[in-house]
Amino acid sequence: MAENKKSFTAYCDWMETFEALPDEKAGKLIKHIFHYVNDKNPETDDLLIKAVFAQIKATLKRDLKKWESKRAQNKENALKRWNKNN
Repeated sequence: MAENKKSFTAYCDWMETFEALPDEKAGKLIKHIFHYVNDKNPETDDLLIKAVFAQIKATLKRDLKKWESKRAQNKENALKRWNKNN
């Protein structure tokens, strides 16, 4: 995902997806998600996990873009304040 990023957002509406899966598949999916957000580049041959994860991955990527934009904006604002004070 992103270097030095320590968290990610999980959404309440994902519960329906997890509830629809058997416990074993739900466990595999959440492990797959955690591997992905920790830059472990997970691979799976399980077509169900691939299909369900594709939707979650798209959401995670959108969130990452927002986070990177916000981080860049915060950095720029901090530099402006720093340069103004010096």
